[in-house]
Amino acid sequence: MPPTRDLPISLQGIETVLKYLSQHDNELSSIRSISTGADLSMRVVQNVLLQLEKFNQVERVVEKNKVMPKWKITKFGKKVLKQAQGEEVHTSSISKENELLQDITIPKDLEEVKEMINKMNEILSSNLKSLQIELSRILGIILNLGDPLFEDLMGFIIKRVKYLKQIISLIPQDPLKKYELKKADEKRKKIKDKEAKQLLIEALFIDQIIINETKYISALSEKMSQYIENDMNSTAYSIAKDLREELRELTNLIENRKQLDINLHLFLPDEIKAISNNEIGLSLLDKLMNKPIRTGIKEEAIKKTVLELLGVLNKNQKMFKNHTYEIKDNIPLYALYQLILDEKPAIRFSIEELEYAINQLADEGYIPGIKIIEEDEAHYFKVVQLKAHDISEDERQLISIALDWEKLSMADVINETGWSKEKTQKILDQLTEIGILKYSKSLLHGDQWYIVSR
Repeated sequence: MPPTRDLPISLQGIETVLKYLSQHDNELSSIRSISTGADLSMRVVQNVLLQLEKFNQVERVVEKNKVMPKWKITKFGKKVLKQAQGEEVHTSSISKENELLQDITIPKDLEEVKEMINKMNEILSSNLKSLQIELSRILGIILNLGDPLFEDLMGFIIKRVKYLKQIISLIPQDPLKKYELKKADEKRKKIKDKEAKQLLIEALFIDQIIINETKYISALSEKMSQYIENDMNSTAYSIAKDLREELRELTNLIENRKQLDINLHLFLPDEIKAISNNEIGLSLLDKLMNKPIRTGIKEEAIKKTVLELLGVLNKNQKMFKNHTYEIKDNIPLYALYQLILDEKPAIRFSIEELEYAINQLADEGYIPGIKIIEEDEAHYFKVVQLKAHDISEDERQLISIALDWEKLSMADVINETGWSKEKTQKILDQLTEIGILKYSKSLLHGDQWYIVSR
Protein backbone atom coordinates (compact mmCIF):
# COMPACT_ATOMS: atom_id res chain seq x y z
CA MET A 1 0.00 0.00 0.00
CA PRO A 2 1.51 3.39 -0.97
CA PRO A 3 2.37 5.79 1.86
CA THR A 4 -0.27 8.30 2.84
CA ARG A 5 0.70 11.93 2.34
CA ASP A 6 -1.05 14.79 4.04
CA LEU A 7 -2.82 17.32 1.84
CA PRO A 8 -0.64 20.46 2.02
CA ILE A 9 -2.11 23.70 3.27
CA SER A 10 -1.25 25.28 -0.07
CA LEU A 11 -3.56 22.88 -1.91
CA GLN A 12 -6.26 23.40 0.69
CA GLY A 13 -5.96 27.12 -0.02
CA ILE A 14 -6.39 26.95 -3.81
CA GLU A 15 -10.16 27.26 -3.73
CA THR A 16 -9.97 29.94 -1.04
CA VAL A 17 -7.59 32.09 -3.09
CA LEU A 18 -9.57 31.65 -6.31
CA LYS A 19 -12.79 32.59 -4.52
CA TYR A 20 -11.17 35.69 -3.03
CA LEU A 21 -9.82 36.85 -6.40
CA SER A 22 -13.17 36.14 -8.05
CA GLN A 23 -14.98 38.22 -5.44
CA HIS A 24 -12.49 41.08 -6.00
CA ASP A 25 -12.41 40.75 -9.78
CA ASN A 26 -12.75 44.50 -10.29
CA GLU A 27 -9.46 45.23 -8.54
CA LEU A 28 -5.89 43.96 -8.37
CA SER A 29 -4.96 42.15 -5.16
CA SER A 30 -1.62 42.04 -3.37
CA ILE A 31 -0.38 38.95 -1.55
CA ARG A 32 -0.90 40.80 1.72
CA SER A 33 -4.52 41.70 0.93
CA ILE A 34 -5.28 38.11 -0.15
CA SER A 35 -3.61 36.81 3.01
CA THR A 36 -5.71 39.08 5.20
CA GLY A 37 -8.97 38.55 3.33
CA ALA A 38 -8.61 34.79 2.90
CA ASP A 39 -7.15 34.17 6.37
CA LEU A 40 -4.08 32.37 5.01
CA SER A 41 -0.43 33.05 5.71
CA MET A 42 1.40 35.17 3.14
CA ARG A 43 3.74 32.25 2.46
CA VAL A 44 0.86 29.90 1.67
CA VAL A 45 -0.79 32.55 -0.53
CA GLN A 46 2.46 33.04 -2.46
CA ASN A 47 2.86 29.30 -3.05
CA VAL A 48 -0.78 28.96 -4.15
CA LEU A 49 -0.48 31.87 -6.59
CA LEU A 50 2.67 30.42 -8.14
CA GLN A 51 0.91 27.08 -8.62
CA LEU A 52 -2.18 28.69 -10.14
CA GLU A 53 -0.03 30.88 -12.39
CA LYS A 54 1.55 27.78 -13.93
CA PHE A 55 -1.88 26.71 -15.14
CA ASN A 56 -3.07 30.16 -16.22
CA GLN A 57 -5.70 30.38 -13.50
CA VAL A 58 -4.29 33.63 -12.13
CA GLU A 59 -2.20 36.39 -13.66
CA ARG A 60 0.37 38.65 -12.05
CA VAL A 61 0.26 42.34 -12.95
CA VAL A 62 3.05 44.81 -12.26
CA GLU A 63 1.79 48.38 -12.13
CA LYS A 64 3.82 51.29 -13.49
CA ASN A 65 6.70 52.35 -11.22
CA LYS A 66 5.91 49.47 -8.85
CA VAL A 67 8.03 46.40 -8.21
CA MET A 68 5.76 44.16 -6.15
CA PRO A 69 3.20 42.40 -8.36
CA LYS A 70 -0.53 42.24 -7.82
CA TRP A 71 -2.79 39.43 -8.89
CA LYS A 72 -6.09 38.80 -10.64
CA ILE A 73 -8.06 35.73 -11.63
CA THR A 74 -8.08 34.77 -15.32
CA LYS A 75 -11.07 33.64 -17.39
CA PHE A 76 -9.79 30.10 -17.14
CA GLY A 77 -9.51 30.47 -13.36
CA LYS A 78 -13.14 31.58 -13.22
CA LYS A 79 -14.09 28.57 -15.31
CA VAL A 80 -12.27 26.20 -12.95
CA LEU A 81 -13.97 27.81 -9.96
CA LYS A 82 -17.38 27.65 -11.63
CA GLN A 83 -16.96 23.99 -12.55
CA ALA A 84 -16.08 23.16 -8.96
CA GLN A 85 -19.63 24.22 -7.94
CA GLY A 86 -18.73 24.46 -4.32
CA GLU A 87 -16.77 21.21 -4.28
CA GLU A 88 -13.06 20.90 -3.68
CA VAL A 89 -11.05 22.31 -6.56
CA HIS A 90 -9.05 19.59 -8.23
CA THR A 91 -6.00 20.60 -10.17
CA SER A 92 -3.28 18.77 -12.00
CA SER A 93 -0.71 21.15 -10.58
CA ILE A 94 1.83 19.90 -8.09
CA SER A 95 2.35 22.01 -5.00
CA LYS A 96 5.79 23.37 -4.19
CA GLU A 97 5.88 21.10 -1.15
CA ASN A 98 5.11 18.00 -3.20
CA GLU A 99 7.66 19.02 -5.81
CA LEU A 100 10.30 18.98 -3.10
CA LEU A 101 9.25 15.47 -2.06
CA GLN A 102 8.88 14.16 -5.60
CA ASP A 103 10.69 10.89 -6.44
CA ILE A 104 12.37 10.67 -3.04
CA THR A 105 13.30 7.11 -2.23
CA ILE A 106 15.43 5.54 0.49
CA PRO A 107 16.98 2.13 -0.30
CA LYS A 108 16.88 -0.58 2.35
CA ASP A 109 20.50 -1.56 1.86
CA LEU A 110 22.96 0.73 3.65
CA GLU A 111 25.58 0.45 0.91
CA GLU A 112 22.98 1.57 -1.62
CA VAL A 113 22.22 4.55 0.60
CA LYS A 114 25.91 5.50 0.54
CA GLU A 115 26.05 5.12 -3.23
CA MET A 116 22.99 7.32 -3.64
CA ILE A 117 24.51 10.01 -1.41
CA ASN A 118 27.56 10.10 -3.68
CA LYS A 119 25.33 10.28 -6.73
CA MET A 120 23.25 13.10 -5.23
CA ASN A 121 26.40 15.13 -4.65
CA GLU A 122 27.37 14.81 -8.31
CA ILE A 123 23.87 15.77 -9.46
CA LEU A 124 23.77 18.78 -7.15
CA SER A 125 27.13 20.07 -8.36
CA SER A 126 25.98 19.66 -11.95
CA ASN A 127 22.64 21.39 -11.29
CA LEU A 128 24.28 24.38 -9.63
CA LYS A 129 26.84 24.68 -12.42
CA SER A 130 24.10 24.64 -15.07
CA LEU A 131 22.06 27.15 -13.07
CA GLN A 132 25.01 29.52 -12.80
CA ILE A 133 25.61 29.34 -16.55
CA GLU A 134 21.93 30.00 -17.32
CA LEU A 135 21.70 32.91 -14.88
CA SER A 136 24.87 34.43 -16.33
CA ARG A 137 23.31 34.20 -19.79
CA ILE A 138 20.20 35.97 -18.53
CA LEU A 139 22.30 38.66 -16.85
CA GLY A 140 23.94 39.34 -20.21
CA ILE A 141 20.49 40.19 -21.60
CA ILE A 142 19.56 42.26 -18.55
CA LEU A 143 22.69 44.38 -18.93
CA ASN A 144 21.20 45.72 -22.15
CA LEU A 145 17.99 46.84 -20.41
CA GLY A 146 19.54 49.73 -18.50
CA ASP A 147 17.91 48.58 -15.25
CA PRO A 148 20.53 48.79 -12.48
CA LEU A 149 18.15 47.38 -9.85
CA PHE A 150 17.61 44.26 -11.94
CA GLU A 151 21.35 44.02 -12.65
CA ASP A 152 22.11 44.37 -8.94
CA LEU A 153 19.68 41.63 -7.96
CA MET A 154 20.83 39.23 -10.67
CA GLY A 155 24.46 39.87 -9.81
CA PHE A 156 23.72 38.94 -6.23
CA ILE A 157 21.79 35.80 -7.24
CA ILE A 158 24.68 34.55 -9.37
CA LYS A 159 27.21 35.21 -6.62
CA ARG A 160 24.96 33.39 -4.19
CA VAL A 161 24.86 30.33 -6.43
CA LYS A 162 28.68 30.43 -6.61
CA TYR A 163 28.82 30.63 -2.82
CA LEU A 164 26.52 27.63 -2.44
CA LYS A 165 28.69 25.67 -4.87
CA GLN A 166 31.67 26.35 -2.61
CA ILE A 167 29.76 25.31 0.51
CA ILE A 168 28.65 22.07 -1.14
CA SER A 169 32.21 21.26 -2.17
CA LEU A 170 33.32 21.54 1.48
CA ILE A 171 30.64 19.25 2.91
CA PRO A 172 31.85 15.63 3.16
CA GLN A 173 29.72 13.38 0.98
CA ASP A 174 29.79 10.76 3.70
CA PRO A 175 28.60 12.38 6.95
CA LEU A 176 30.34 9.62 8.92
CA LYS A 177 33.81 10.65 7.71
CA LYS A 178 34.32 13.35 10.33
CA TYR A 179 33.92 10.77 13.09
CA GLU A 180 36.89 8.84 11.74
CA LEU A 181 39.16 11.74 12.68
CA LYS A 182 40.80 11.59 16.09
CA LYS A 183 43.44 13.38 18.09
CA ALA A 184 46.83 11.80 18.75
CA ASP A 185 46.69 9.11 21.45
CA GLU A 186 42.91 9.31 21.38
CA LYS A 187 40.84 6.21 20.85
CA ARG A 188 38.57 6.38 17.85
CA LYS A 189 34.91 6.43 18.82
CA LYS A 190 33.07 3.35 17.67
CA ILE A 191 29.81 4.20 15.93
CA LYS A 192 26.99 1.72 16.22
CA ASP A 193 25.44 0.47 13.00
CA LYS A 194 22.04 1.83 14.03
CA GLU A 195 23.46 5.32 14.64
CA ALA A 196 25.31 5.27 11.33
CA LYS A 197 22.21 4.18 9.45
CA GLN A 198 20.06 6.92 11.00
CA LEU A 199 22.57 9.61 10.04
CA LEU A 200 22.95 8.35 6.48
CA ILE A 201 19.18 8.17 6.01
CA GLU A 202 18.83 11.78 7.17
CA ALA A 203 21.62 12.82 4.81
CA LEU A 204 20.09 11.11 1.78
CA PHE A 205 16.63 12.48 2.56
CA ILE A 206 17.93 16.05 2.76
CA ASP A 207 20.13 15.58 -0.32
CA GLN A 208 17.13 14.61 -2.43
CA ILE A 209 15.11 17.58 -1.19
CA ILE A 210 18.05 19.85 -2.06
CA ILE A 211 18.17 18.39 -5.58
CA ASN A 212 14.44 19.04 -6.03
CA GLU A 213 14.85 22.60 -4.77
CA THR A 214 17.54 23.25 -7.40
CA LYS A 215 15.16 21.91 -10.06
CA TYR A 216 12.46 24.26 -8.81
CA ILE A 217 14.88 27.19 -8.95
CA SER A 218 15.92 26.26 -12.49
CA ALA A 219 12.26 26.23 -13.56
CA LEU A 220 11.81 29.72 -12.10
CA SER A 221 14.92 30.86 -13.94
CA GLU A 222 13.50 29.54 -17.21
CA LYS A 223 10.22 31.35 -16.58
CA MET A 224 12.09 34.60 -15.89
CA SER A 225 14.00 34.21 -19.15
CA GLN A 226 10.74 33.76 -21.07
CA TYR A 227 9.29 36.95 -19.60
CA ILE A 228 12.41 38.90 -20.57
CA GLU A 229 12.24 37.54 -24.11
CA ASN A 230 8.64 38.81 -24.27
CA ASP A 231 9.65 42.27 -22.97
CA MET A 232 7.80 41.71 -19.69
CA ASN A 233 10.73 43.00 -17.68
CA SER A 234 8.83 44.12 -14.57
CA THR A 235 7.32 40.66 -14.22
CA ALA A 236 10.74 39.09 -14.81
CA TYR A 237 12.17 41.27 -12.03
CA SER A 238 9.41 40.09 -9.72
CA ILE A 239 10.34 36.48 -10.49
CA ALA A 240 14.00 37.31 -9.79
CA LYS A 241 12.88 38.29 -6.30
CA ASP A 242 11.16 34.91 -6.02
CA LEU A 243 14.47 33.35 -7.07
CA ARG A 244 16.24 35.13 -4.25
CA GLU A 245 13.71 33.73 -1.79
CA GLU A 246 14.18 30.21 -3.15
CA LEU A 247 17.95 30.55 -2.81
CA ARG A 248 17.36 31.31 0.85
CA GLU A 249 15.39 28.07 1.12
CA LEU A 250 18.24 26.25 -0.60
CA THR A 251 20.79 27.85 1.72
CA ASN A 252 18.76 26.75 4.73
CA LEU A 253 18.57 23.18 3.43
CA ILE A 254 22.31 23.07 2.75
CA GLU A 255 23.03 24.44 6.23
CA ASN A 256 20.87 21.68 7.71
CA ARG A 257 22.80 19.12 5.67
CA LYS A 258 26.10 20.62 6.79
CA GLN A 259 25.13 20.47 10.46
CA LEU A 260 24.09 16.82 10.53
CA ASP A 261 25.36 15.28 13.75
CA ILE A 262 25.22 11.73 15.00
CA ASN A 263 24.52 13.02 18.51
CA LEU A 264 21.86 15.55 17.53
CA HIS A 265 19.48 14.32 14.85
CA LEU A 266 17.15 16.61 12.94
CA PHE A 267 14.38 14.03 13.17
CA LEU A 268 13.05 11.81 15.94
CA PRO A 269 13.73 8.05 15.77
CA ASP A 270 10.15 7.31 14.67
CA GLU A 271 10.44 9.94 11.93
CA ILE A 272 13.72 8.50 10.68
CA LYS A 273 12.09 5.07 10.65
CA ALA A 274 9.22 6.48 8.56
CA ILE A 275 11.71 8.02 6.13
CA SER A 276 13.59 4.72 5.84
CA ASN A 277 10.28 3.01 5.03
CA ASN A 278 9.55 5.69 2.39
CA GLU A 279 6.55 6.89 4.39
CA ILE A 280 7.33 10.50 3.71
CA GLY A 281 4.64 13.00 4.66
CA LEU A 282 4.65 16.75 4.36
CA SER A 283 5.03 17.14 8.11
CA LEU A 284 8.63 15.93 7.76
CA LEU A 285 9.36 18.58 5.15
CA ASP A 286 7.71 21.23 7.27
CA LYS A 287 9.82 20.26 10.27
CA LEU A 288 12.98 20.53 8.19
CA MET A 289 12.23 23.86 6.53
CA ASN A 290 10.15 25.71 9.09
CA LYS A 291 11.76 25.21 12.47
CA PRO A 292 9.87 27.30 15.03
CA ILE A 293 11.96 29.97 16.75
CA ARG A 294 10.74 31.68 19.89
CA THR A 295 10.19 35.43 19.57
CA GLY A 296 12.89 36.31 22.11
CA ILE A 297 15.50 34.13 20.40
CA LYS A 298 14.53 35.52 16.99
CA GLU A 299 14.85 39.08 18.26
CA GLU A 300 18.29 38.41 19.73
CA ALA A 301 19.45 36.77 16.49
CA ILE A 302 18.38 39.84 14.50
CA LYS A 303 20.11 42.20 16.92
CA LYS A 304 23.26 40.08 16.88
CA THR A 305 23.41 40.24 13.08
CA VAL A 306 23.01 44.04 13.08
CA LEU A 307 25.82 44.31 15.63
CA GLU A 308 27.98 42.06 13.45
CA LEU A 309 27.40 44.52 10.61
CA LEU A 310 28.47 47.35 12.89
CA GLY A 311 31.59 45.36 13.78
CA VAL A 312 32.46 44.97 10.10
CA LEU A 313 32.06 48.71 9.62
CA ASN A 314 34.19 49.56 12.67
CA LYS A 315 36.99 47.34 11.33
CA ASN A 316 36.87 49.24 8.03
CA GLN A 317 35.95 46.04 6.23
CA LYS A 318 33.69 46.30 3.19
CA MET A 319 31.86 43.01 2.89
CA PHE A 320 29.76 41.12 5.41
CA LYS A 321 30.71 37.44 5.64
CA ASN A 322 29.66 35.67 2.44
CA HIS A 323 27.47 38.53 1.29
CA THR A 324 28.18 40.81 -1.65
CA TYR A 325 26.59 43.87 -0.05
CA GLU A 326 29.09 46.60 0.76
CA ILE A 327 28.57 47.79 4.32
CA LYS A 328 28.44 51.56 4.81
CA ASP A 329 27.26 53.97 7.51
CA ASN A 330 23.67 53.92 6.26
CA ILE A 331 21.58 51.09 4.83
CA PRO A 332 18.02 51.45 3.54
CA LEU A 333 15.76 49.47 5.88
CA TYR A 334 14.48 47.28 3.05
CA ALA A 335 18.03 46.50 1.86
CA LEU A 336 19.07 45.56 5.40
CA TYR A 337 16.01 43.35 5.71
CA GLN A 338 16.95 41.48 2.54
CA LEU A 339 20.58 41.18 3.63
CA ILE A 340 19.70 39.58 6.97
CA LEU A 341 17.19 37.22 5.34
CA ASP A 342 19.99 36.09 3.01
CA GLU A 343 22.43 35.61 5.87
CA LYS A 344 20.00 33.97 8.30
CA PRO A 345 17.49 32.09 6.13
CA ALA A 346 16.37 29.91 9.04
CA ILE A 347 15.06 32.99 10.87
CA ARG A 348 11.72 33.99 9.42
CA PHE A 349 10.79 37.50 10.45
CA SER A 350 8.96 40.55 9.16
CA ILE A 351 10.42 43.94 8.35
CA GLU A 352 8.42 45.26 11.31
CA GLU A 353 10.24 42.84 13.62
CA LEU A 354 13.55 44.08 12.21
CA GLU A 355 12.50 47.66 12.83
CA TYR A 356 11.60 46.82 16.43
CA ALA A 357 15.00 45.18 17.01
CA ILE A 358 16.83 48.17 15.53
CA ASN A 359 14.87 50.57 17.74
CA GLN A 360 15.90 48.49 20.75
CA LEU A 361 19.57 48.68 19.72
CA ALA A 362 19.18 52.44 19.35
CA ASP A 363 17.60 52.69 22.80
CA GLU A 364 20.52 50.69 24.21
CA GLY A 365 22.97 53.11 22.58
CA TYR A 366 24.59 50.73 20.10
CA ILE A 367 23.56 52.56 16.92
CA PRO A 368 21.86 55.86 16.05
CA GLY A 369 18.84 53.93 14.75
CA ILE A 370 16.35 54.61 11.98
CA LYS A 371 16.07 57.94 10.20
CA ILE A 372 12.79 58.60 8.42
CA ILE A 373 12.91 60.78 5.33
CA GLU A 374 9.38 61.95 4.58
CA GLU A 375 8.15 63.14 1.22
CA ASP A 376 4.62 63.58 2.50
CA GLU A 377 2.34 61.86 5.00
CA ALA A 378 1.80 58.87 2.72
CA HIS A 379 5.35 58.50 1.40
CA TYR A 380 8.46 58.04 3.49
CA PHE A 381 11.80 56.30 3.30
CA LYS A 382 13.53 54.61 6.23
CA VAL A 383 17.30 54.40 6.55
CA VAL A 384 19.13 52.41 9.21
CA GLN A 385 22.05 54.47 10.49
CA LEU A 386 24.90 52.39 11.85
CA LYS A 387 26.75 55.67 12.25
CA ALA A 388 25.11 59.07 12.56
CA HIS A 389 24.81 61.30 9.52
CA ASP A 390 22.66 64.41 9.22
CA ILE A 391 20.66 64.44 6.00
CA SER A 392 20.61 67.91 4.43
CA GLU A 393 17.59 69.34 2.62
CA ASP A 394 19.37 68.96 -0.72
CA GLU A 395 20.12 65.32 0.06
CA ARG A 396 16.49 64.77 1.05
CA GLN A 397 15.37 66.27 -2.24
CA LEU A 398 17.68 64.00 -4.22
CA ILE A 399 16.55 60.94 -2.25
CA SER A 400 12.94 61.81 -3.03
CA ILE A 401 13.74 62.09 -6.74
CA ALA A 402 15.63 58.78 -6.69
CA LEU A 403 12.68 57.03 -5.08
CA ASP A 404 10.32 58.37 -7.74
CA TRP A 405 12.57 57.65 -10.70
CA GLU A 406 14.05 54.31 -9.55
CA LYS A 407 17.23 55.13 -11.51
CA LEU A 408 18.94 58.46 -12.15
CA SER A 409 21.59 59.95 -14.37
CA MET A 410 23.31 63.21 -13.53
CA ALA A 411 21.35 64.87 -16.33
CA ASP A 412 18.09 63.68 -14.74
CA VAL A 413 19.00 65.30 -11.43
CA ILE A 414 20.08 68.57 -13.04
CA ASN A 415 16.85 68.74 -15.06
CA GLU A 416 14.76 68.09 -11.94
CA THR A 417 16.57 70.41 -9.54
CA GLY A 418 18.29 73.06 -11.64
CA TRP A 419 21.50 72.45 -9.70
CA SER A 420 24.90 72.93 -11.25
CA LYS A 421 26.85 69.91 -12.44
CA GLU A 422 29.36 70.35 -9.61
CA LYS A 423 26.68 70.50 -6.90
CA THR A 424 24.83 67.53 -8.37
CA GLN A 425 27.98 65.42 -8.51
CA LYS A 426 28.87 66.36 -4.94
CA ILE A 427 25.49 65.33 -3.51
CA LEU A 428 25.37 62.14 -5.58
CA ASP A 429 28.84 61.24 -4.29
CA GLN A 430 27.89 62.04 -0.68
CA LEU A 431 24.78 59.87 -0.73
CA THR A 432 26.69 57.06 -2.42
CA GLU A 433 29.54 57.28 0.06
CA ILE A 434 27.27 57.01 3.11
CA GLY A 435 25.34 54.08 1.61
CA ILE A 436 21.94 55.50 0.70
CA LEU A 437 22.47 55.55 -3.07
CA LYS A 438 24.07 52.80 -5.12
CA TYR A 439 26.12 53.52 -8.22
CA SER A 440 26.23 51.66 -11.52
CA LYS A 441 28.31 52.34 -14.60
CA SER A 442 28.14 50.74 -18.03
CA LEU A 443 29.40 51.58 -21.51
CA LEU A 444 25.88 51.26 -22.85
CA HIS A 445 23.96 53.34 -20.30
CA GLY A 446 26.62 55.46 -18.60
CA ASP A 447 26.54 56.48 -14.93
CA GLN A 448 23.38 55.68 -12.99
CA TRP A 449 22.35 55.93 -9.34
CA TYR A 450 19.52 54.12 -7.58
CA ILE A 451 18.10 53.12 -4.19
CA VAL A 452 17.27 49.56 -3.14
CA SER A 453 14.07 50.43 -1.34
CA ARG A 454 11.57 47.72 -2.33
